[in-house]
Amino acid sequence: MGDVVFITGFKGGVGKTTVTANIASCLSVIGKKVLVVDGDFGMRCMDMVLRLESDVLFDCCDVLKGDCDFDSAVRTLRQGFDFLPAPMRFIDEEIPRESYKKLFADLRQRYDFVLIDSGADMTEYYSKFVSVSDDALVVSMHQSASVRAAEKTAQALASYELRSMKLVINTYRKESADLGSLPDALEIIRASSLQLIGIVPFDPTLPIDQESGRLSFFEDKKERAKPYEAAFLNIVHRMCGQKVPLFQNVYSTKKRKQYLK
Repeated sequence: MGDVVFITGFKGGVGKTTVTANIASCLSVIGKKVLVVDGDFGMRCMDMVLRLESDVLFDCCDVLKGDCDFDSAVRTLRQGFDFLPAPMRFIDEEIPRESYKKLFADLRQRYDFVLIDSGADMTEYYSKFVSVSDDALVVSMHQSASVRAAEKTAQALASYELRSMKLVINTYRKESADLGSLPDALEIIRASSLQLIGIVPFDPTLPIDQESGRLSFFEDKKERAKPYEAAFLNIVHRMCGQKVPLFQNVYSTKKRKQYLK
């Protein structure tokens, strides 16, 4: 049975889609079969990040309503890495919770991990996606206000029967933390009720790579990994039950192939 992971945060612009796409990429390169579900109905952008925007015919809403089957809607980025898009235009119509349960029960049989990239608002379909999830990753920027928004998100999700909720800090600025102008990792751990599962460093090459459709460890395995790639791989190892330091190989990277032995 695969795990369904809800990747969320009530504060917009924290990088939920970036985090989801790169975690999925790392899961696939270590041999896990993964599906990304774009759960942001009407605001979809995961298809652009994965460079599959011209390949979308049907979407998640079509599957949930029974207008098409899952195999007609799913798109494949590469072997072991599939994608179920969100609708571009969404009329807020009632889709029974049972339709979500039925779909995700089937997806658990097909995949090791199903990652849901959520919207930022507590809509009816947001709630239904949470209800079929096993775990949640709450994404925050490296700012106190953003961490507080992550706490608010966790409070809103507390009534659901999630197995775990964990925090991902995105765009961590080590230099500012060392100077004391931003909280360091230890301060974040002490201030948050959420367990910290990973820290992704600020890396100016990440938005450039994303704009070009490059994801973690997709490129030449002989090239040196980038700091953000090492950070996402650390998160994935932790998701798979391994114990690795938060910053393992992040600030002293090595060739990509050395990470994937």
